[in-house]
This record gives sequence, structure tokens and C-alpha cells, in this order.
Amino acid sequence: MNIVSLLLTTAAFGLLGLATDAHHRRRFGHCPQAARRRLLRNGGWLALVGSVVPAILSRGWIFGPILWAGVVMAGAGIAFLVLNVIPARGDTRS
Repeated sequence: MNIVSLLLTTAAFGLLGLATDAHHRRRFGHCPQAARRRLLRNGGWLALVGSVVPAILSRGWIFGPILWAGVVMAGAGIAFLVLNVIPARGDTRS
């Protein structure tokens, strides 16, 4: 369940990052349209809210929110590294 929560938070921050013009342009070559931006943001927030459930199910109401806070920070860090450090496909700049 901890892994599920981590995957959900990583996906959430990845989606929220791709909703921005800079990251979307870097990965896909164009800025997102308004409908796509809204879809990415809503998906990101939905995944972030949904990541609370596995954390609470695995550790209970006492330690679940603490686990979730840590998983949120780890997911944000992983998404940051993927979006900013790992080059996009076809990007020859290093």
C-alpha cells in the first residue's frame, strides 16, 4: 500500500507539472490547450487526494497521515527530477 501511495503522488505531481506551459512544451513540443491543461490539473489533484486512502489503510488514522506527508514529499521530489533532470525524448541537449 505504501508503494501505491507513492505511485499516486508521483503521478499527481507529474500531471500537475505537465499542466504548466514549460514542462508540457519540453515534453510534447507545444503548449497545452485549455481543456488539456484542465484535464491534467484535475487528474493531478484527484491522484493526490486519492493517495491518502492507501496510506491510511496501511498505517491507520494515527500514522497514515504522517506516512502520507512523507510520501507526498518523495513523490514531489521524484516528479521534479523526472521533469527537470531527465531529458525529454528527442532532446539532444544534456
